[in-house]
Amino acid sequence: MGVPRSGKTSLLSVIFDRAQPYDTLGMLPTQQRTSYHMVTGITVYDFPGIDDYSEMQYNTVSASVYEGQHTSLVYVIDSQGDVQTALSSLFSIIRTAQSVNPDIPINIFINKVDGLSEELRQDIQQDIQNRVMKNMTYESMNSTFVQFFLTTIFDESIREALSRVIRRLVPKYSSLENIMNSFCSKSSLDKVFLFDIATKVYLATDSSPTDSQTYMFSCQTLDTIEELSYLCANYVSSDEDSVMQRIVVGMETSAKVFIYQVNSYLTLLCIGSLQFARQDSLLEFNGSKVAKAIRQILPPS
Repeated sequence: MGVPRSGKTSLLSVIFDRAQPYDTLGMLPTQQRTSYHMVTGITVYDFPGIDDYSEMQYNTVSASVYEGQHTSLVYVIDSQGDVQTALSSLFSIIRTAQSVNPDIPINIFINKVDGLSEELRQDIQQDIQNRVMKNMTYESMNSTFVQFFLTTIFDESIREALSRVIRRLVPKYSSLENIMNSFCSKSSLDKVFLFDIATKVYLATDSSPTDSQTYMFSCQTLDTIEELSYLCANYVSSDEDSVMQRIVVGMETSAKVFIYQVNSYLTLLCIGSLQFARQDSLLEFNGSKVAKAIRQILPPS
């Protein structure tokens, strides 16, 4: 959600339709609700922007859209636009959402930060964050589950932000995280991601901190492999015990990337030191067991 021209539709078009960022700049405003479906059964909705934050306009959006334990609100703000109007709109939405779902996660994407210096980005985020939290405290709103993200369609920040939203909605996420932790420990890995291949949104990762540079590098690696037409090759069997596509990518640094395809929709991307390159068989064995467990937890929807 968000006011018109905040970049909601462009953001989703880049992620789900693989549109080029510059091709979305002239898109017409969204006129009706649009849905995007993910392999985990999660649906992402794009709502038309509302530039009048009166209660009358918000009554056109049924409060039922905010119901449910596995529902999350994403609100997009144009960092270089009319922030005050956007925040007034946001507070109206939060009042309605929390009236039916007090614990709904609220994710605020501070969008269109491309071209801004890092210092200015941080200043804008701090200002918006302070204003949001101050108003929510004043109105006795639940601010426990509020997150803020800096985003732009010109890098992977939009996918990283959506990943952090989506993974909280993935069924049995705690079980997936435990599997990832065990995989890292037994295979001497530094980081493991479970990616949705089509969108490059990660659905799960291990419990170690995830930094933006690591995520960006992972996305670039998937792009490179996809361009070489290897990532989704040769997956023709529905047998869960069949051998999936496995790729090891070496780098000039002291790290290697191991990619293990779970099925035609999901892939594991693992990052580790050169040490695990010398235990390739163990890594592939562990990868096959982890992939099988993931297929049982997240069957294709």
